[in-house]
Amino acid sequence: MALLNALRRQLFWYLDGIKGAKIKKHYSEIKDILKDPLSDGSVKNMERDLSNILEHAIATTPFYQNFRGYESLQDFPIIDKSLVLERYDDFKSNLFKESELVQVFSSGSTGIPFRIFQDKEKRNRNTADVIVFLELAGGVFGDRLFFLKLWDDKNRKGELTSWIQNIYAHNVMDSSDSDMEKLLYKLEKCRFSKNIMGYPSFFEELCCYLNSSENKPEIKGVNTIISFAESLKENERKQMEEFFGAPVYERYSNQENGIFAQKTKLDPNRFVLNVASYRFEVLKIGSDEHVGPGEVGRLVVTDLFNFAMPLIRYDTGDMVLYEQTELGRPFFSSIFGRRMDTIYDTAGKIVSPHIFYRVLDYGQMEQFQFVQTEEKSYKFRINGAPKNLQENKIIEFFRTYLGEDAQINFEYVKEIPLLSSGKRKKIASEYKKS
Repeated sequence: MALLNALRRQLFWYLDGIKGAKIKKHYSEIKDILKDPLSDGSVKNMERDLSNILEHAIATTPFYQNFRGYESLQDFPIIDKSLVLERYDDFKSNLFKESELVQVFSSGSTGIPFRIFQDKEKRNRNTADVIVFLELAGGVFGDRLFFLKLWDDKNRKGELTSWIQNIYAHNVMDSSDSDMEKLLYKLEKCRFSKNIMGYPSFFEELCCYLNSSENKPEIKGVNTIISFAESLKENERKQMEEFFGAPVYERYSNQENGIFAQKTKLDPNRFVLNVASYRFEVLKIGSDEHVGPGEVGRLVVTDLFNFAMPLIRYDTGDMVLYEQTELGRPFFSSIFGRRMDTIYDTAGKIVSPHIFYRVLDYGQMEQFQFVQTEEKSYKFRINGAPKNLQENKIIEFFRTYLGEDAQINFEYVKEIPLLSSGKRKKIASEYKKS
């Protein structure tokens, strides 16, 4: 198996070389820029890529054709998913035929299904991004990948494709005891080096199953574990590391663009930004002014490589905590998720969503969900028995973060439902702040 993995890697790069080594060139450039993004060479390459996408968008798309004569990126408007859907065809470049392009779909977890066209070079860039960031987390490209996510009709892989790509695709909707047993059997049976990627909420379910299982499998050879699509909690990280004997790193990405940031072996406590493939802005909630270090803001990205459907200054809908290193290199210390699910205290200030996982310290439960229902009203939805929860202590603890006038209630349910994306939302807001 180890020899077969090595042959897969060699064959991949050989076939890429026949086609002009396009992925290899992207791969080398990304590695060089991420190694030192503040160097003269890196800055020059990033400015070149930004200029190329802006000039292309102006010349070939109806939406951007009115921005000729721009002086900087800030002369372009901030766009969002709703605007792209409203003027969908105006964002398409006239240089491409749809038959030449690949369609990617977002899950529609936000209530707005989304489809974006990508050209071949964008796909090549994304492939190179995936390889680089896998390696930055200690993964080995070409080794078996256990991919734990939602697999549906839009993205399901056939047996031949899975074999060629060396992927074991497990659908997170398959979470019965027999499904977990089958997955763990496959992980144990694969004795050679492997990588694991998946949703943190599924990691939690997997660890719960392992905790309740009398016979623990002996799983060896895991290079790395990468979580994505949801915020990873310390308890999930510790349990996965304990059961699988490998470090866990968080990745931040979306379907319509690709990999934005990731924690790595060299930077395990902060999100390294993929400045090689995207231009990032973190703007204040009430204005288009850039935040300072230590401030939370809304994330706006410019995709430097999707020439089929340029997305310039695209508001992702996510909130991040912006920081800088001593040398001025930007990074994110926290990613708070979508603004529609931002939690506010009774004084109107943003509360870090990570604190709500402390509810696990006050009782036994299968699942929980924290919801802000009104300006000063909050609710814990608990899959568990009321007798196993210390409600008074929970209220006392969380009022120190939400405000002494916070009204905290409890709702006991049989299940926290999965979203259409296969994820389970732990923090939600039903309150729309003006």
